Order: sequence, then C-alpha cells, then structure tokens
Amino acid sequence: MKSRLAWTIVVVAALAYPLAVLAGGAPRFPSRAECVRPATTDQNIEAVFGRYSTQDAADSSLRRVLGLGFSGAQIEPDGCGLLKLAVDGVPSLVVGRDLAAEARRVGLHVALERAQP
Repeated sequence: MKSRLAWTIVVVAALAYPLAVLAGGAPRFPSRAECVRPATTDQNIEAVFGRYSTQDAADSSLRRVLGLGFSGAQIEPDGCGLLKLAVDGVPSLVVGRDLAAEARRVGLHVALERAQP
C-alpha cells in the first residue's frame, strides 16, 4: 500500500510540474527587436560590429576587427542565441559615431546599441 501511494505521488508530481510551468503559455524567445536596442542616450553604449551564429565566424571577424586597430573588441552572447562582436563602454553617442565613421572608412559596419543590463 505504501509503495502504491509513493508511486502515485511521483506520478502526480511528474505530471503537475510541467503543467504548472506551461500554465502561463509556452516559453517564448526574445524577438530581434528585443535583442537589438539602438542607443539613444549617452548611457550604457556598445559598438556592435556584427552578430554570428558560429564561434568560427565570430573568431574570424574578431581577428579582422582587432587587426584593423579596434582594440577592446570581444565576442559575447547577445541573449538571443547569437554571438556578437562588440566594444563595450563607449562613453557617449558622439564618441560612438566617431568610432562608427572610422570603422566605415576601413569597410566595417558598426551599430551603436544599448548594452544588455
């Protein structure tokens, strides 16, 4: 009898937990708009050189960006399943725009974004 009660508790818990977790709806993933947040103020700015789906692509781009003199660039997760190549800690939009203009002169594209909190 105790064995049956124990199994009943295990089965009920195994069924109840997933139902409770999914009660609020299926899990959702951030949209692109939630991952790419353009910088609009002089706070928490990063210069993003690109997003990549593989570590090899990100590493290759990092070598190129560093080779062109953009020190401080690093690869980090973007929170949406991709890797981004970015320079964190850009102090202002003016500095960021100067950095983006310098990048354009050497054939790179830079987007100024608000860093993820």
